[in-house]
Amino acid sequence: MSLQLIFVVETNKTCKSDWIYIKDTIDYFFEYDRTAIKLTPVYMDGKGKYKNKEKEISKNIAAYKAGGKGRQTKVIYCFDCDDYNTKQEDAFFLEKVRQYCAEQKYDFVWFCKDIERVYTGKKVNAVDKKKKSEEFKKKKQISEVKVDKLSAAEYQENTSNILRILEQYLDMKRWDEVISSLIFWTEHLIDAGDSEYRRVFL
Repeated sequence: MSLQLIFVVETNKTCKSDWIYIKDTIDYFFEYDRTAIKLTPVYMDGKGKYKNKEKEISKNIAAYKAGGKGRQTKVIYCFDCDDYNTKQEDAFFLEKVRQYCAEQKYDFVWFCKDIERVYTGKKVNAVDKKKKSEEFKKKKQISEVKVDKLSAAEYQENTSNILRILEQYLDMKRWDEVISSLIFWTEHLIDAGDSEYRRVFL
């Protein structure tokens, strides 16, 4: 089955910071056939404009569907929680967009308190977000982000539910199998000695 995942993110096309973190997450934690899975970012240019993207979403869905029989699309909205626990207006907005996603049958991804704090552990000023995300990608810092931080079930600072949503559509890499295999071969080669190491690796 061919599937398009549309990610509607808060940032704009110039910055693209949110999409950089999300794409790194997909590529690092999941295995997927790039000929069967299409990833499409849609930029809100401000979270208050979340309803203004319906036309662009519909256009992307129609274009993908026209490319072949059986093509499906899932829409994933991504929001920062901001100060949901101290500001009533932030809590109200978060609930409003959650309900909107439920009504539209969209998936709802949240980052608490924002996407930068989830991935870098720090609050980042607006003017630095583009630079910080590009640095994150260049230095491959996604490898330092723990799975449990991205698999939260409830709002909690420096966490997100993104992996819970993505694993509905993509296959997670089996890190446990990779690690077990490495441990097995390490123990085997230690027992076998230098000659076996040379036979396997040299």
